[in-house]
Amino acid sequence: MPRPTSVSRLRYWLSYLWEQRLEVTASDYNAYLEVCIVHGRLQLVAEDAIYSFGDYYLNFRRLFEVFDYDHLPERASVLVLGLGLGSIPELLERYIGVDYTFVAVEIDPVIIALASKYSLPGLAAPIEVVQADALAFLQLDERRFDLICVDVFQDATVPAHLDHVDFLALCRETLLPGGALVYNRIASSIPDRNAAKAYFTETFAPAFAAAYLYDTGGNYLLVNDGKFLNLPE
Repeated sequence: MPRPTSVSRLRYWLSYLWEQRLEVTASDYNAYLEVCIVHGRLQLVAEDAIYSFGDYYLNFRRLFEVFDYDHLPERASVLVLGLGLGSIPELLERYIGVDYTFVAVEIDPVIIALASKYSLPGLAAPIEVVQADALAFLQLDERRFDLICVDVFQDATVPAHLDHVDFLALCRETLLPGGALVYNRIASSIPDRNAAKAYFTETFAPAFAAAYLYDTGGNYLLVNDGKFLNLPE
């Protein structure tokens, strides 16, 4: 794992023995934010959730490991709703090795500042960061994308205004023909799993004819079309 340029060599190697706290802060959107480095990976932690963890961000990593990239252009355009420290672009670039371009939308300016300080300089892929609410961005920006990844949480909760069919309709309109939508939903407890399954059945699946729920063992990743997943028969 490459050492982040913002982290000293000593602290990088010490992180394989115990967590190295780099910064603690707060914002209008998050009462607690901590950046640390664990096993060489930058981690962004809120009060009740991990927002980023490099290639250890396992829910998206497990999804990307079975994703069929042949259905997307070689230089696909990717919209990431919910930046964190940029785990999704990092996974696609470093772990999967695709040559994509990224637009990342993040409402919290403090998180953007942390990502700009610690992680984004280490990415080779071009990434445009927009400070905006995800719904407002979809309503106002006219660009369309090959892949949309929805990873928006307030701690461990999806904001209510991103939890209804109108938001999914905007996502569908923002996809280029044949594009993929991946929506991260918490599934770490029985109530969370039941709520995520209900959302899939009642809201997500009716919006996409070939929708698929992929269980990562921690969260559910909802995909607009099962053709994007290479799964055993």
